[in-house]
Amino acid sequence: MCSDVQLLIWLWAVKLLGRYQGRNGQIEIVEYSWDGTRVYFEEGVRQSQATPHGESVFTYVKLMDELLSRSEQILVLGCGGGNLATALWRLGKRLTIVDNNPISFVLAHKFFDLPDELPCIVSDFRKFVFDDRTHYDGIAVDVGGPGFRFTDEFDAATCDAIRSRLAPGGRIVMNVTVSNDIDPTPDRIAARLAGEELRTWIVDEQGIEDRNAVIACMPEKTLGSRAALDRVIRHSHERWAIRRGRLRSRDLPFGSR
Repeated sequence: MCSDVQLLIWLWAVKLLGRYQGRNGQIEIVEYSWDGTRVYFEEGVRQSQATPHGESVFTYVKLMDELLSRSEQILVLGCGGGNLATALWRLGKRLTIVDNNPISFVLAHKFFDLPDELPCIVSDFRKFVFDDRTHYDGIAVDVGGPGFRFTDEFDAATCDAIRSRLAPGGRIVMNVTVSNDIDPTPDRIAARLAGEELRTWIVDEQGIEDRNAVIACMPEKTLGSRAALDRVIRHSHERWAIRRGRLRSRDLPFGSR
């Protein structure tokens, strides 16, 4: 339990910008006085942290940005603070953003400088990919929240539907939460997303519990510019590493494909 002094320091250092009710629970937007960054909390879980101009402080967002640098027309599944979409838009990408929580778009515009002209669609991401008929050369997946279960939400049928939205030569880049070093979730989802057509990589930070990892499913034999990815990793002062996916679609038990 924190002392009264610690509480006063916290209250002085953190400014509450707004409290809202979303579909998945209460959302709070706060601003840190020591660096000016703003944080999007959903039911107490930090979903986004960025400058008021929308530049994320999260390494995984910067990695996804770099991994999608070759794509021009990108489907972004998940909004939150909109930081990934904002970064991609500033690189001249054509975007479609999908999120089932309409208040997220409002907050991303108001507090994180998400551009007004971007198409924002309110829909469950699974319903959208099953119904959509557009093809994209890049798909970014950054969904989650309180009680979200990745292995349930990204079953074989959903992953097949996501992959079916790719244009020839397209790629899928996804953020996933990993419990620990032996958690098979990123490799299983990567294998489902890749099918038999794409190659898989995992960019991960070993030794950290409840961490972010980035899945990349691409047709190329190499993972783009390793030098550019290395610059992102080194700048973060974190222990990220790149490895190949350990599973292929045919390695999964039939019922989980």
